[in-house]
Amino acid sequence: MRTEDKMVSIPKSLWKLHGKQAYKSDLILTYLLAITVMLFNMLNVKELALWEIIVVAVLSVDIGGGVVSNFTKSTIHYYKEAGLSPHLFIWFHALQTLALAIVYNDFYLPVAIVMGVATAGASIAVAFRNTVFQLQISVFLFAVVVLLLNFYSELPIPLNTLIVLMAFKLMVGFAGHYGKYQIKD
Repeated sequence: MRTEDKMVSIPKSLWKLHGKQAYKSDLILTYLLAITVMLFNMLNVKELALWEIIVVAVLSVDIGGGVVSNFTKSTIHYYKEAGLSPHLFIWFHALQTLALAIVYNDFYLPVAIVMGVATAGASIAVAFRNTVFQLQISVFLFAVVVLLLNFYSELPIPLNTLIVLMAFKLMVGFAGHYGKYQIKD
């Protein structure tokens, strides 16, 4: 077994992020993308107060890392086996949406509309988890969200980036794959 294919145990405090065990390569890619998204957004942030920049940085790490993490077998398996509602997981991201709407208060309506459609779309995709169309539905609905987002070309780059990535991780990553993975102990 190669090093990057090795499963490692995850501390209990991080189970909701990575599951109980994760591949080293999944962890590396998760944190690499988290840092990359944060750096990208910090280079493109404009006209925000210090507290708003900090919120954007934290959300960038959280959402950026979630893009990879929400595709991993270990994260998806954890939520299924723990009996945690996938809909609760999806709609819990309304808190991130709220934070984005507060920071970018001039754009609260586009944020609310696009992320409302994205979270509803993710819940719809999860509802199809016992069909062969789950992933296709999640991709279709994500494409609708991207098209909708194009109506709001005035969004600042960090806001647009975080909306696209959050919709992608929820709709295609988590909702598109929920219930499909089994982990062998």
